[in-house]
Amino acid sequence: MPTSPRKRNETILLAILSITSVIPLRYFAESRGWLFAEIGVLVVALLVAKIAKTFGKPGRRKLQFLANFAIGLLIIAPVLFAVVARGSGSLIAFETSALTLFGTTSLVIALLATSERTRAMSLVTSGFLVLFSNSISDDPRAVWLAILWLTICVWHLVANHWERLDLCLPDSVRPTSGVRPASVLLAATLCIIGGLLIHDRFGESDHLAFGFMPTSGGSKWSDPAARSGVGTGDAAIAAKDHADSFGAVDSDIFLESPEPSLFDMFNDTIGEPKKKKSERSQGLANQNAIQTHERTAKSEKGGASFSTDRMTPKKHHHFDDAVEASVVQWDGPTGIRLAMNRFDTFDGKDWTNSAKLADEKLQRIEIDKHVWFFDRKLQPKAFENSDDVEVNLLKVLRLDSTRLPAPMMTAGLHIKDVDRKDFFAIDNDGSLYMPGREKIPPLTVVNLASVKVMEDELLTLLTSDSSTPQPASAKGVSGRGPSAYEQLQAIVKELRSNFTLDRNTSTTTDDPVAEFLRNRRGGDHLFATVAALKAREIGLQSRIVTGFYVRPDSFDIAAGHACLTPDDVHVWTEIRLDDGRWFEIEPTPGYREPVYTPSTWLVAKRFAGAYWIHGLAIIFAFALLAFTRLIWIEWLLTVGWSLSWPLGRQRQLRLAMQIVETRAKLAGKQRPVGTPQRDWMESLVACDLPLRTRVREFCNDADMSIFGGGTTIDRGRLSGVVRGLNTRRLKQFNNGGTV
Repeated sequence: MPTSPRKRNETILLAILSITSVIPLRYFAESRGWLFAEIGVLVVALLVAKIAKTFGKPGRRKLQFLANFAIGLLIIAPVLFAVVARGSGSLIAFETSALTLFGTTSLVIALLATSERTRAMSLVTSGFLVLFSNSISDDPRAVWLAILWLTICVWHLVANHWERLDLCLPDSVRPTSGVRPASVLLAATLCIIGGLLIHDRFGESDHLAFGFMPTSGGSKWSDPAARSGVGTGDAAIAAKDHADSFGAVDSDIFLESPEPSLFDMFNDTIGEPKKKKSERSQGLANQNAIQTHERTAKSEKGGASFSTDRMTPKKHHHFDDAVEASVVQWDGPTGIRLAMNRFDTFDGKDWTNSAKLADEKLQRIEIDKHVWFFDRKLQPKAFENSDDVEVNLLKVLRLDSTRLPAPMMTAGLHIKDVDRKDFFAIDNDGSLYMPGREKIPPLTVVNLASVKVMEDELLTLLTSDSSTPQPASAKGVSGRGPSAYEQLQAIVKELRSNFTLDRNTSTTTDDPVAEFLRNRRGGDHLFATVAALKAREIGLQSRIVTGFYVRPDSFDIAAGHACLTPDDVHVWTEIRLDDGRWFEIEPTPGYREPVYTPSTWLVAKRFAGAYWIHGLAIIFAFALLAFTRLIWIEWLLTVGWSLSWPLGRQRQLRLAMQIVETRAKLAGKQRPVGTPQRDWMESLVACDLPLRTRVREFCNDADMSIFGGGTTIDRGRLSGVVRGLNTRRLKQFNNGGTV
């Protein structure tokens, strides 16, 4: 039995709901532009397929071909968009594209269904997709989409069941209009009540299922992203896999891998610092060798100095046995830098820190019942405008350091259920750290609030030291040279354009910076060093920063966060603003530069400054057009009339009248409201007898064509009137003169 239109439409609606259930999973992890484009293509293809199938009766091959093309597009669109988007650099997971393809397949089955069996296949497919998407979603509101699908499905099944009863027992069944709504409402209510009753009622069989131990990853009651359970340790795995799972802990019994320090990671990635001659010649007794080595390693891990004179990097084997390669997880934007150590003093080879920026008394502020601790210098900026503050999430997995990797201008931090000031502080170099510990507890989740910087601030709050000699530069229009920010941009552009990043290059002299400038090749630590030194040459305070770079391709779509490994260590440069804040620059090619958004006013000023000549030309052109409007409008009207010969007789008459009225308006002799066209035209040419005769003939032709049924018009007579009543002559008539 063929499927009725109503059954098909209900099945199509359920298939559309199944595709909709996948969209929330993709919305926050993929490019919005590509996602909206894919949804738009699917919507258009569905409408085209539906309309073409409705009107594509046998014999209408074009409509049938259009329907088949749209149905084929529904199937291949998810795969096509995934391939094209990934090829252009946008991250679209094939897993989510496969789920979308599953939904479009259900939709195609519903469109092509010709029997109850195929329609049932579409229902089963869409229902599975809705339940699967709901089960893997972390959002508790996702269940309402499943309830909506279930409600419509119950409505659909009740309607079909009732129709079958109506066909089988027409004498004993008397359907009423309230049966279907009442049945659906009752079924949906029972489903909701049943779901609420059994929600979180069934746990695991183990009596230790409740995650009371710190390293269990917590329980679902306190942390929706954690898995309850201690015996197998799967909760600890959940805490690793989800960046927002679990808070601060003090134990690491579930961690099976070594925890590298930032010093170790730099040595493995960009090479170990060269040892000084005195160190190579020093002899050590056996009993003192191990103890001395441990003291040296501990001081180096603390980040007391950073050497630019390094050897070729060699990968060490002690990272190979790590079960989890990630040392930090980052739930936030990619292409940014997370700072750990800062150095402001350079002696030609080594960077050290001489600043005294320590602050052990962060300001405690409660926001939405959560306790935050703010840097007292940056806290006012964070509360000036909430739109200028960005909150992201960091999880430490196995990082042997007390330093917190944090983005530029981090103003405040928050850890779940932690309300102690002595847990956090700012070190001398201005970096956040946790005092009184050997390292940050693994699986600690930290919320970091950082202040955004507008490009306008960089232009106004970045000034050179007047005592420092400035490089020679061409004078601008204002008589002044380029601003400090523009000079800094030129330095960055020079390094990124004319130098090559090569971490495998080792220095062969005692002056690594001079060798880098000569060979134009080296590691990112040399790029940062040269950028800092050149910034000082133009009178700016600078320092280098070591930490992590969040690569764009490190983002894990399924997990919803970026995974940072030891290979992601990086060195960059920070510059001080006049108000004491530091902003970062990226001199190393291959790394994304920080984005400082200009205000609308700054964009307008730059546009005006760059295109002021074009603006003057446009203004002059408009003034010229306004001054010569009678000439070029008259020319356009004449050209328009000369091209009107293919038109019908009545359209030619109307066009001739419109041309005359337009010219009269330009000449200041507009037809008064309510005045007949014949009277008005004769009054215009009352002082010109030959032209008045032609106007009367024109009006007679018009009357005959419109009211008398005339079939021919003298084109020459019309052209004579149009040429005779030009703008120049009408202006003379208006002034009382004659031609």
